[in-house]
Amino acid sequence: MIRLFAWSLLVIVVALTLSLTLGFPQDPGYLLIAFGNSAFETSIFAMLIAVCVVYAVLRLGWILLSALNPWRLVSAGRRLRARRKANAKRSTIQGLLSLVRGDRAASLKLLERGIREPDASSVNFLGLAYVANQNGDVNGALEWLDKGEEAYPDAKSTLMSLRAELLLQANRLEECVAVLQHLRSNSPADTTLLRLLNRVYAQLEDWDSLEKLLPVLIKHKAMSAEKLSALADRVLLGQLRNSASSVSDLQQLWKKAKASQCETPALVIEYSNLLLQAGDAEGARRALEKALKKRWESETLLHYGKLETGLALKQLLAAEQWQRSRPNDAALLLTLARLSLRCELWGKAREYYEATLAIRVDANSLVEYAELMRGLGFESE
Repeated sequence: MIRLFAWSLLVIVVALTLSLTLGFPQDPGYLLIAFGNSAFETSIFAMLIAVCVVYAVLRLGWILLSALNPWRLVSAGRRLRARRKANAKRSTIQGLLSLVRGDRAASLKLLERGIREPDASSVNFLGLAYVANQNGDVNGALEWLDKGEEAYPDAKSTLMSLRAELLLQANRLEECVAVLQHLRSNSPADTTLLRLLNRVYAQLEDWDSLEKLLPVLIKHKAMSAEKLSALADRVLLGQLRNSASSVSDLQQLWKKAKASQCETPALVIEYSNLLLQAGDAEGARRALEKALKKRWESETLLHYGKLETGLALKQLLAAEQWQRSRPNDAALLLTLARLSLRCELWGKAREYYEATLAIRVDANSLVEYAELMRGLGFESE
């Protein structure tokens, strides 16, 4: 373009030189342009000079516009932004790789460099928060998350999820619950969030909140059926222990429990123990007998024989009724032996112990039988 301008300028100079040489100044000629009532009059020499000047100005303007092409400026801006974005991405990736390698110092430096670029992402803040937490600076990690939420509101949910995890690790459980409840208001069906909330409630031993959460966990299948069943049992167990001082509260909770829970050995045993501690020995006995009627479990039965209710004779009579349909049940025979001991029926106790050992020999039965025989004066046996 500059070369073309130079040639054009040369043509103008040559034209002027020829004009002067050919005598235009002495005989400039005459030019008249008429249009309607208007007329334009000048010499040919002046007209030639004017045309040359206009042409030179237009040509120069075109050259300047070409040099300052706005599309070129836009393209240059795009290239600059792309370069910055690539630099930010490179810093972020290198920072994350350093974090994986365990080089937290290098990771911190690279991720901080990345956030200074205009095209940084929320990943930088997540990485920085993680590094700070790894360095034992929980508050520093939370500050990075605050900055990330301010810079990237669209990524707030992800940043808050990490916040909840860090608070849980730091055992700041109440703060963690507040964050999780806020997240849950926006994502009520998020199973990862629900499982995390379950963990926090369990650590807080907030059984009532966990009881309310349980149907939601079931609805969204946040856990396997086995884990949900175990969780329901754990909730009931926790609620029973929290109500240990009140017989009426214990009974009310037991009425709300599922039928399967009222037959589960661990739950029935704990319930009977708590009733006994609260002063309701009769209720403890009936709870065990009812559970055994619904589901015959050796664990429940053996506990029935050990429970110090002060109602051993009633228990012995009930157990003897059960023996009619289960004459060779080793656990039942051992229970009968223990109840007979408590009722000071030494002969019956001996018979039941011997019947038990004839079916199944175990250390506890042998020790108890030996003590009974020593008490009866049979040291040699």
